[in-house]
Amino acid sequence: MVDYAIVYNPMANKGKVKEEIEDVKKYLDNLNVSYSLHQTEREEHAIILANQLAKDGYRVIGAGGDGTANEVLHGVITSNTGALCGFIPMGSGNDISAAIGYRADIKRACEIIAEGYSGKTDIGLAKKDDGTERYFLGIGSQGFDSEVARRSNENKEKDYNMIILDVLKDFESQEIIVKMDNDTFEGEATLAAVGLSGAYGGGMFICQRASLEDGLFDISIVNIDKIKLARQFRRMYNASLLPHPDIKEYQSKKVRIEMKTFEHESYVCQVDGEVLGPLPVIYECIQDGYEFIRPKINEFAEEFKEKYGHYFWECTH
Repeated sequence: MVDYAIVYNPMANKGKVKEEIEDVKKYLDNLNVSYSLHQTEREEHAIILANQLAKDGYRVIGAGGDGTANEVLHGVITSNTGALCGFIPMGSGNDISAAIGYRADIKRACEIIAEGYSGKTDIGLAKKDDGTERYFLGIGSQGFDSEVARRSNENKEKDYNMIILDVLKDFESQEIIVKMDNDTFEGEATLAAVGLSGAYGGGMFICQRASLEDGLFDISIVNIDKIKLARQFRRMYNASLLPHPDIKEYQSKKVRIEMKTFEHESYVCQVDGEVLGPLPVIYECIQDGYEFIRPKINEFAEEFKEKYGHYFWECTH
């Protein structure tokens, strides 16, 4: 009986996954892991594959970047089987796997799969008024960052940093309403990020205090001039952004975000880099919502501390 199903997108990370999947096979074979490989052929194909493979009794592993990881976890969770889900980070951005402790190390990820440790973690669910739903492990956002995600998804060949510069040229902040359990924000915002975990965009920490173990979202509502925002990117990458005078921080189990007016085009919302469409949207945090194959300790957090001298959730440095 094959235990694991590896779902991968050969075109992920500009086609590098097609080559690196051979390393995955070698590592898993050396670890005596029984597995089958399943290649995606189109957008959202990984959702369909993961859903069916979970129903067939497999533990399902998403091998690739954040796009593959989100599709796989969504497919597994919606199978309603309780099948274990894990990741092999192989993308240009690996924030989802990092959220549950994976370092961006293919060999180590294969070892984690072979070790078989698993644990429950909070998960997020985004729901739009038109019935669209998506589970996620990272960040749901709207505004400047979601517009970057939208353009990046439409032009995967273009450099991510160049897309950010393009958005900076013509993006305008708009007025939104954010309704939380015990708070309401109403006003102009460059972006609003609802963090289950802390980072997106390949390690940019916008909700660095967020935890997958407290049953709450950390919400960062940013109102910074777009040029000044660009100057904050370095602080986001080394997780020294918060506290910040132009960022309002909240916590909530449930969040609804809508436009205050529709004089301009609505902000789009995205989760884990997957664009769901224009606002409004509701985010719900489900405490201990799913069980994932993961390292016993947060190896990504330890690697981050070794590099920067502090954990990313520490905001006193």
